[in-house]
Amino acid sequence: MAGKKESIDVSKLIDDRKITTTQVVTIALCGLVTWLDGIDTQSIGIAAPLIAKSIGLAPGQFGSVFSSALFGALVGAIGFGPVADRYGRKFLLALSTALFGLFTLLTAYAWNLETLLVVRFLAGVGLGGATPCFISMTSEYAPKRHRAALVALMWSCFALGGMSGGFLNGWIISNFGWREIFHVGGFVPLVVSALVVAFMPESLRFLIGRGADPSKVRAILARMYGSADEFKDATFSGPAPEPKGARVMQLFTEKRGPMTLLLWTPFFLGFGTLAISSLWTPTLLNMAGVTPATAANLIGIYGIGAFLGNASAGKLLDRFGIAFAPVPAFILGAGAFYAFGQSSGSIALSGIWLFLTGALLGMGISSSIVIVSQVYPTSIRSTGAGWAMGMARLGQVILPWVLGTLLLRKVEASVILTYVAFAPVVAAIALLFLSRVLKGSDVGPTARSQTVREGTAHA
Repeated sequence: MAGKKESIDVSKLIDDRKITTTQVVTIALCGLVTWLDGIDTQSIGIAAPLIAKSIGLAPGQFGSVFSSALFGALVGAIGFGPVADRYGRKFLLALSTALFGLFTLLTAYAWNLETLLVVRFLAGVGLGGATPCFISMTSEYAPKRHRAALVALMWSCFALGGMSGGFLNGWIISNFGWREIFHVGGFVPLVVSALVVAFMPESLRFLIGRGADPSKVRAILARMYGSADEFKDATFSGPAPEPKGARVMQLFTEKRGPMTLLLWTPFFLGFGTLAISSLWTPTLLNMAGVTPATAANLIGIYGIGAFLGNASAGKLLDRFGIAFAPVPAFILGAGAFYAFGQSSGSIALSGIWLFLTGALLGMGISSSIVIVSQVYPTSIRSTGAGWAMGMARLGQVILPWVLGTLLLRKVEASVILTYVAFAPVVAAIALLFLSRVLKGSDVGPTARSQTVREGTAHA
């Protein structure tokens, strides 16, 4: 036995043991970045009518501002995801958070449409780049038995940010003016970026998959479990070997292509509808005679529903599966969204339908996040999450742009929102087909099909 080193499978170790303080801190920091993402999305939507008035824009022109930030998020998601798979989640998460903090702060000083487009684009790059990192980190530090619930809970912080951002921004506008929204919203991410650097460990599965020095793995395990001696002579195993070639192409190899394309559909359409709900609702309500502060409070009510829907998605997905959780949620969410479009002149009815829209679409979208966090192997997980979120950001670019274009052509808002309500229905149909592709999975009702199981055995 002398000289023989014990081999430890870190994936099994995390799955079998209790959650530690280090894991809680890591997932909490991911949730904090997600929360800031939600706040930023609400901030620009709530401030839009006041910014437009300040720099002399028509309401329809603000569609290009929304789209510039979301296009930046698309660039960040698809660009930073593969980089995170190659160089690590922690560094990219800290960098992305600092980036969107800096340019959110600079939004307060934009003096015309052109500068506003630039600062919102660069803030969006940071927001988009953070997303695949915090999805991967949460998935990789969560035990398998709690993974779906913890990923959904982490993502629910986006809706929590929308909710708290709605109420907080309404108070800030009433007392200090719109620029203070971006002073606060820019400073806090810079602080959180520093916290990520100071307290978050790198992904263990990433380190092992990249063949990092085992001493780095031992140091993190000793920090997690409080015993350096337990891992002193151990070697480590974990994810499957890193694939060669372009990581993006790995999303379509080993028969993953149909799964990937079906996953992208609810991301594109679900997040596109979410963008319209978050970004255009204050402007549409304002056009109907609702004050900015009241519109902000209605967005807060929408955020409460979205938070509840997001937080419950993991448990419901594990219990009922794709066909009986996110599919009906998207369909019913489409109905609630349509009803909101027909009642935007009534504050009470708008609040009810916005709450239900947030809860139902939030459940569908959060379920999609949980699924994408499980179906790809560690070596391409950030790439998979990044490209899925890239499709989400693309939907958030195109659907609001279409809405803004239709408004400029004097199409009634209620008619536009009726058309948009079809998007979640199509997302539900794609998820129904996805459930058939993933049928027979070994990781609960949300997980992988047999065709990808071999490539993700250590995911």
